[in-house]
Amino acid sequence: MKSCLTFLALLATISLAAQATGRVDYKHLGLSFTVPAGWMGQEAEMGYLIASNTIPGLLMLLPHDQPYSLQQLKEQAQAGLSEANGTNLQLSGPLTELSKNAVGGTFTGTLEWQPAKAYIIGMSNPHGYGITILSITTSEQYSDQYPEYAKSIMKSVTFIKPESKEDINEWKDWMKNVKLTYMESYSSVSPGADGMTGGGYSLSRELDLCGAGYFNYYGSSNISTGSDSASAYNNSNSKGNGSWDIRVGPAGDPELVLQFNDGSTSSYTLTYKDQKLYLNGTRYFRTTQGEYAPSCN
Repeated sequence: MKSCLTFLALLATISLAAQATGRVDYKHLGLSFTVPAGWMGQEAEMGYLIASNTIPGLLMLLPHDQPYSLQQLKEQAQAGLSEANGTNLQLSGPLTELSKNAVGGTFTGTLEWQPAKAYIIGMSNPHGYGITILSITTSEQYSDQYPEYAKSIMKSVTFIKPESKEDINEWKDWMKNVKLTYMESYSSVSPGADGMTGGGYSLSRELDLCGAGYFNYYGSSNISTGSDSASAYNNSNSKGNGSWDIRVGPAGDPELVLQFNDGSTSSYTLTYKDQKLYLNGTRYFRTTQGEYAPSCN
């Protein structure tokens, strides 16, 4: 249920002069929902905002930053929401499973230093990115109707496989049984009291994507400083294993999703330009044979 809330900015961005009502579709997210009767919605940078001319507060739909399981949503709800702008909302009642992919509860605290109360629902998506639904207002204006506003939207939500800008199956085939390598290095040499001195570093990351659906991760770094007669090295290595998949990202782009065995997830937007592969805008070398073949035994 992670989200970034700036209440005054939200109020400034929503204008009810020409807003959407009824059914709303986001094909690139594989998401559709219905704006409740008496409310009007507008797309914003952080998500989708819904307001009313007669009912105080806001309804918000916020897409998740990565795929979350129902258990992960429960853990986030227990942790609450705390931000540096005076926003601190903590679970103040029981956390309820509303369906096989949704959990909801009442949260109380402050929103930009002002007393606030909200009913928040987290929904996981079997096809990718889920959403958080918030029904929020001031503590004084909150009533039993606000959970119903959020639940009304939840019941209208439909998740389908999102439409991609590119062929996801083609990406999956191209990324099977490959090694992805990122390399970075720097070195310098300059005169010193004891002769030539220098320093530098090297960094490498290797990711083996195996056809069976699992991956191996290798990372190493080397930092050195010294002179002609002395040097010091600091080495660290880390390995991780889990499963990988390629899905449609929030903007409709192909995205590599790594699900580590400890339950954590990492996502990378994939781009292929000028015969070069990029993960989140960073160049990676793709190799398949010889000493640069993936370790997929």
